[in-house]
Amino acid sequence: MFVALSDATAHCGTKAAHLARLLRAGFAVPAGFVITDPRDPGWERELAAALRALGPGPYAVRSSALGEDGAAASYAGQLHTTLDATGPAEVADAVRRCSESADGDRAAAYAARTGGPAPEPRVLVQLMVAAETAGVIFTRHPVTGADETVIEAVAGPGEGLVSGAVTPERWIVGAGARTGPDADGVLTAGEVAELAGTARRIEDLFGCPQDVEWAVADGRTWILQARPVTTVPGTVPPPAVPAGQPLVTGTPAGPGIASGPARVITGPDDFDRFTPGGVLVCRTTSPVWTPLLARAAAVVTETGGMLAHAAIVAREFGIPAVLAADDAMTLIAHGRPVTVDGTRGTVTAADERTDR
Repeated sequence: MFVALSDATAHCGTKAAHLARLLRAGFAVPAGFVITDPRDPGWERELAAALRALGPGPYAVRSSALGEDGAAASYAGQLHTTLDATGPAEVADAVRRCSESADGDRAAAYAARTGGPAPEPRVLVQLMVAAETAGVIFTRHPVTGADETVIEAVAGPGEGLVSGAVTPERWIVGAGARTGPDADGVLTAGEVAELAGTARRIEDLFGCPQDVEWAVADGRTWILQARPVTTVPGTVPPPAVPAGQPLVTGTPAGPGIASGPARVITGPDDFDRFTPGGVLVCRTTSPVWTPLLARAAAVVTETGGMLAHAAIVAREFGIPAVLAADDAMTLIAHGRPVTVDGTRGTVTAADERTDR
């Protein structure tokens, strides 16, 4: 029922199995263990001893479900994660919440939209990394498909980045060139080169483009996740530019063009204002918003980056996405028909009629 992370196999889920392979290859991965049958309450009797053997917390409790982190379906953010859990009681509660989330509405909506299998729970418990900087790397550009390494980073833990709550610093490395912030930011040029090299070695290990979560603490780069990039678009010419001046411009995060009435949603209490085929416009999304994304023609958010969970899910759902579009909720009226260009990062008016 308990398997040391270093011994994890495919039976422990792709996330844990990949981390075990990275450990054996010499990458720095936080120590941990996998609960392979979290629906059997017997694990609770052994948890305190397992945590003592692992070491003093705090702990990260994450899903490593069967069916998750696959080549076609990531379930990015759909299953419950708890960070900084302390002690057996908090960890036990986090394990139960993680396991139960596999049967929740958002996982069901994701599975229905992608046609993927329902996840079968496995729960991974690891020592937390006290991150000084953290982020995500894609070893292929997720919007253009170019052979470029895209790095997004934030100061401190990476939860705000992956959730889309903050807009990260972004670097793109490829073909002897590197682009990034004009001023000094979270990462130095040397750190960018090191991270890009690490991600490419991980790609070489697994033999396909990789989505890598990382954190830096005390000068060491820790790998928190490595999974296949689920959507790598072909490098084809972008579609024609929509007519008119953009209402807002942001980060292109999900390629393609789609139109529909804007649905400006402030939070879960507004969810009943959303109708299928609408363009979801919001401050940010979280996994709770998956049932709306599954019915949306496109999504526009005021914060986030192209490697956030919302962007990954939008690409897997095949809907255009524009993130980090400043003041989108103010500048786009609820009900106004708009056209979202997720390849270029623009939102334009489709016409002047409204549908409120």
